[in-house]
Amino acid sequence: RMAYLEKLLGDSADRHAAEVNSLKAAHDRHGQEMSDLAKAHAAHATLSERVAYVEKKIGDSADKHAKELQGLKDAHDAHLRGLESLKDGHASTDERINYLEKLLGDSADRHARELKALKEAHAKHADAVAGLQSAHAHH
Repeated sequence: RMAYLEKLLGDSADRHAAEVNSLKAAHDRHGQEMSDLAKAHAAHATLSERVAYVEKKIGDSADKHAKELQGLKDAHDAHLRGLESLKDGHASTDERINYLEKLLGDSADRHARELKALKEAHAKHADAVAGLQSAHAHH
Protein backbone atom coordinates (compact mmCIF):
# COMPACT_ATOMS: atom_id res chain seq x y z
CA ARG A 1 0.00 0.00 0.00
CA MET A 2 2.73 2.34 0.72
CA ALA A 3 4.18 1.75 -2.69
CA TYR A 4 0.81 2.40 -4.18
CA LEU A 5 0.45 5.70 -2.29
CA GLU A 6 3.97 6.75 -3.17
CA LYS A 7 3.31 5.92 -6.81
CA LEU A 8 0.03 7.76 -6.73
CA LEU A 9 1.57 10.80 -5.02
CA GLY A 10 4.57 10.65 -7.37
CA ASP A 11 2.35 10.54 -10.42
CA SER A 12 0.28 13.39 -8.99
CA ALA A 13 3.41 15.41 -8.19
CA ASP A 14 4.79 14.76 -11.68
CA ARG A 15 1.50 15.90 -13.22
CA HIS A 16 1.46 18.99 -11.03
CA ALA A 17 5.07 19.78 -11.89
CA ALA A 18 4.28 19.41 -15.61
CA GLU A 19 1.21 21.61 -15.16
CA VAL A 20 3.21 24.22 -13.24
CA ASN A 21 5.90 24.19 -15.97
CA SER A 22 3.20 24.56 -18.63
CA LEU A 23 1.66 27.49 -16.72
CA LYS A 24 5.08 29.09 -16.29
CA ALA A 25 5.72 28.78 -20.04
CA ALA A 26 2.28 30.24 -20.81
CA HIS A 27 2.94 33.02 -18.33
CA ASP A 28 6.30 33.77 -19.97
CA ARG A 29 4.67 33.82 -23.46
CA HIS A 30 1.90 36.06 -22.15
CA GLY A 31 4.50 38.38 -20.58
CA GLN A 32 6.42 38.55 -23.86
CA GLU A 33 3.20 39.23 -25.80
CA MET A 34 2.26 42.00 -23.37
CA SER A 35 5.73 43.51 -23.73
CA ASP A 36 5.43 43.38 -27.55
CA LEU A 37 1.96 44.92 -27.36
CA ALA A 38 3.24 47.72 -25.11
CA LYS A 39 6.07 48.43 -27.57
CA ALA A 40 3.64 48.46 -30.47
CA HIS A 41 1.27 50.73 -28.58
CA ALA A 42 4.12 53.10 -27.72
CA ALA A 43 4.98 53.31 -31.44
CA HIS A 44 1.43 54.40 -32.34
CA ALA A 45 0.32 57.94 -31.77
CA THR A 46 -2.69 58.65 -29.67
CA LEU A 47 -5.87 59.84 -31.35
CA SER A 48 -5.34 63.39 -30.09
CA GLU A 49 -1.75 63.33 -31.43
CA ARG A 50 -2.99 62.10 -34.80
CA VAL A 51 -5.74 64.74 -34.96
CA ALA A 52 -3.22 67.45 -34.00
CA TYR A 53 -0.88 66.24 -36.79
CA VAL A 54 -3.66 66.30 -39.39
CA GLU A 55 -4.80 69.75 -38.24
CA LYS A 56 -1.21 71.04 -38.47
CA LYS A 57 -0.79 69.67 -42.01
CA ILE A 58 -4.12 71.14 -43.12
CA GLY A 59 -3.27 74.45 -41.47
CA ASP A 60 0.20 74.52 -43.09
CA SER A 61 -1.35 73.70 -46.45
CA ALA A 62 -4.05 76.35 -46.04
CA ASP A 63 -1.44 78.94 -45.02
CA LYS A 64 0.70 78.03 -48.03
CA HIS A 65 -2.26 78.28 -50.40
CA ALA A 66 -3.35 81.58 -48.86
CA LYS A 67 0.14 83.02 -49.42
CA GLU A 68 0.22 81.76 -53.01
CA LEU A 69 -3.26 83.16 -53.65
CA GLN A 70 -2.24 86.55 -52.21
CA GLY A 71 0.86 86.50 -54.43
CA LEU A 72 -1.31 85.87 -57.48
CA LYS A 73 -3.72 88.65 -56.46
CA ASP A 74 -0.79 91.06 -56.00
CA ALA A 75 0.65 90.11 -59.41
CA HIS A 76 -2.77 90.54 -61.00
CA ASP A 77 -3.18 93.99 -59.43
CA ALA A 78 0.29 95.03 -60.61
CA HIS A 79 -0.50 93.80 -64.12
CA LEU A 80 -3.80 95.69 -64.10
CA ARG A 81 -2.06 98.90 -62.97
CA GLY A 82 0.47 98.44 -65.76
CA LEU A 83 -2.29 98.06 -68.33
CA GLU A 84 -4.11 101.11 -66.99
CA SER A 85 -0.94 103.19 -67.17
CA LEU A 86 -0.44 102.09 -70.78
CA LYS A 87 -4.04 102.97 -71.53
CA ASP A 88 -3.58 106.42 -70.00
CA GLY A 89 -0.42 107.03 -72.02
CA HIS A 90 -1.96 106.16 -75.38
CA ALA A 91 -4.84 107.76 -77.21
CA SER A 92 -7.77 105.57 -78.14
CA THR A 93 -8.28 104.58 -81.76
CA ASP A 94 -11.15 107.06 -82.08
CA GLU A 95 -9.01 109.87 -80.68
CA ARG A 96 -6.18 109.01 -83.06
CA ILE A 97 -8.51 108.91 -86.10
CA ASN A 98 -10.09 112.24 -85.11
CA TYR A 99 -6.63 113.77 -84.77
CA LEU A 100 -5.57 112.50 -88.21
CA GLU A 101 -8.81 113.68 -89.83
CA LYS A 102 -8.39 117.13 -88.27
CA LEU A 103 -4.75 117.26 -89.33
CA LEU A 104 -5.57 116.20 -92.88
CA GLY A 105 -8.63 118.46 -92.98
CA ASP A 106 -6.58 121.46 -91.80
CA SER A 107 -3.90 120.57 -94.33
CA ALA A 108 -6.45 120.17 -97.15
CA ASP A 109 -8.09 123.49 -96.24
CA ARG A 110 -4.71 125.22 -96.18
CA HIS A 111 -3.73 123.64 -99.52
CA ALA A 112 -7.07 124.69 -101.04
CA ARG A 113 -6.50 128.29 -99.89
CA GLU A 114 -2.92 128.26 -101.19
CA LEU A 115 -4.07 126.76 -104.50
CA LYS A 116 -6.78 129.41 -104.82
CA ALA A 117 -4.25 132.16 -104.04
CA LEU A 118 -1.82 130.71 -106.61
CA LYS A 119 -4.56 130.52 -109.24
CA GLU A 120 -5.55 134.11 -108.51
CA ALA A 121 -1.91 135.21 -108.68
CA HIS A 122 -1.46 133.20 -111.88
CA ALA A 123 -4.56 134.76 -113.40
CA LYS A 124 -3.32 138.21 -112.38
CA HIS A 125 0.10 137.56 -113.90
CA ALA A 126 -1.50 136.05 -116.99
CA ASP A 127 -3.58 139.22 -117.37
CA ALA A 128 -0.47 141.33 -116.84
CA VAL A 129 1.47 139.30 -119.40
CA ALA A 130 -1.44 139.50 -121.85
CA GLY A 131 -1.58 143.27 -121.30
CA LEU A 132 2.17 143.58 -121.88
CA GLN A 133 1.97 141.41 -125.00
CA SER A 134 -0.85 143.48 -126.34
CA ALA A 135 1.01 146.71 -125.55
CA HIS A 136 4.14 145.32 -127.12
CA ALA A 137 2.24 144.22 -130.18
CA HIS A 138 0.95 147.80 -130.69
CA HIS A 139 4.34 149.30 -130.67
